[in-house]
Amino acid sequence: MTTDIAGARSSLADTLSDGSRDAAPSHQTSPAPFVGQPQSVEETGLDFSMILDLVVKSIYFSGRPAARQIAAQLALSFPVVDEVFAFLKREQLAEVVGSSGMGEQLYQYSLSQKGMEKAEEALARNQYVGPAPVPFEVYLDVLKRQSIRAMRVSPGVVDQALSHLVLDEEVAAALGPAVNSARSMLLYGGSGNGKSTITSAIGRMLPGEVLIPYAVDINGTIVKVFDPRVHQEIPIEKQVERRQAEGPPAAGPERRRDRRWVVSRRPMITAGGELTLKDLELRYSPQSQFYIAPLQWKANSGLLIVDDFGRQMIQPKELLNRWIVPMEERVDHLSLHTGDMVEVPFDVLLIFSTNLHPSQLGDEAFFRRIRHKIEIPDPSREQFVEILARVCQHQEIPLDPDAALYLVDHYYDRISRGFKGCHPRDIVELVVDICNYHGEPPAFTRRHLDAACHSYFVALQSEEATRMKAQFGGLAA
Repeated sequence: MTTDIAGARSSLADTLSDGSRDAAPSHQTSPAPFVGQPQSVEETGLDFSMILDLVVKSIYFSGRPAARQIAAQLALSFPVVDEVFAFLKREQLAEVVGSSGMGEQLYQYSLSQKGMEKAEEALARNQYVGPAPVPFEVYLDVLKRQSIRAMRVSPGVVDQALSHLVLDEEVAAALGPAVNSARSMLLYGGSGNGKSTITSAIGRMLPGEVLIPYAVDINGTIVKVFDPRVHQEIPIEKQVERRQAEGPPAAGPERRRDRRWVVSRRPMITAGGELTLKDLELRYSPQSQFYIAPLQWKANSGLLIVDDFGRQMIQPKELLNRWIVPMEERVDHLSLHTGDMVEVPFDVLLIFSTNLHPSQLGDEAFFRRIRHKIEIPDPSREQFVEILARVCQHQEIPLDPDAALYLVDHYYDRISRGFKGCHPRDIVELVVDICNYHGEPPAFTRRHLDAACHSYFVALQSEEATRMKAQFGGLAA
């Protein structure tokens, strides 16, 4: 290999001197839509019988709860539950058995024998106990007001979100329009080149707060939507507070948010190789007799990522066929166990991420359904070195340009190994592990690099042997 070592060393030094721009984009602050806290049963939009069932089930499981405790558990204001308590006392279903302080909100209630029978009847209908659901029609209205289709990301936001990554200009230029379309995209390319990191950056591009209901009522059927495992609730002190900010001012005291909704970041949900078609349908339990929303419903107003696309237990064609109508019409059709169908908005930015070549996944008609296709290539030599510089700066390790050139020449160029975006991070972390073991300050030296690379590239000898065999076998022929 003929290389101008001095020139290469100078180029490496120039690249390293640029430093790392480890910037995290600031989240755009736009408040979630305002939904006022209901002050009566009628304002909740729910049938009185549903709230009655929730109250008696809560008392049944709580023993002698205070009225305030029940209101908090159901995420309703005290005036709403007070209407129900008045009914319970009038019908002799419950009685006041004590108080934990002054005022009606601290009255403690217990069910009578008649009330216990009422609770068992309610549990026979369904065993849901928790925040009261919101009417499906209200949920649809809120989705429209916070739709991801109304989201706009500017080139500045995209650049800021990607500033900590080393990407080809073509990739960065393609990502902005794809995100702004709020439709679907395919990220493909070799493993270890940052597809997962890019999807995380896309999540940071999505602006503002959204409302996620704890549960939704569809004609008496309850569907749980909020999932603390995938929804990132914003602490109340960090919320962009909005009270009566939309519509004409209401008479009377200022109204707070409806507590049946969680103020959250835009959802960012990832499904990997474990994804099945069952995960895309409503999950019903005959014992509890209520539903759990599927992944794409939980992802509404946000981002849904199908990671390792093509490695699921289902075929790529099956998955795409399941979503053809939702992707094109923005509406998903879900079946209840009764046979009835529910139309739910499909308001997601859908991302398929794979390290398989597109030819292994489907044909032209298959990919026509996916709006944007973006290849994430292996980094160039210059990009590899810049990534290495940023990783070392993050680890606070001085990076010797000679050692960096040695790494590139000895462990990549000589054996024709391709560069991968994850290699610098992994190799530097191995160097840190080795130095820590020996009680030495981390140092990016040839000795430590050799130890780290021999540990990391487990197939190094076989790769070199294969290359040499191919080279000399070709000469012999």
